Amino acid sequence: MIHEPAHAPDPDSLLGILFRRIFLLRTELGEPAYERSLKALLVALGASALDEAERRARALEGRTGPRPSDVRVTATAARRQSEPLDVDGNH
Repeated sequence: MIHEPAHAPDPDSLLGILFRRIFLLRTELGEPAYERSLKALLVALGASALDEAERRARALEGRTGPRPSDVRVTATAARRQSEPLDVDGNH
């Protein structure tokens, strides 16, 4: 088995370690163990994504009002006067 550092310095290295370990699962443990491991990995990935979404929701929950960069969504469109066409190039 290849030994990699438990804490790689960057996400790309972690992804490389993950793919190497998945490959080794298939070659050393066989197809049934490989499939079970992939299913468990997908469950762990989904749980991690849910945890991250909940963390972000908690951060947004503390906001007191809209920020200038927020997009405002309404049920009806706000009608605005259009700018005249600059066909002569005077503007």
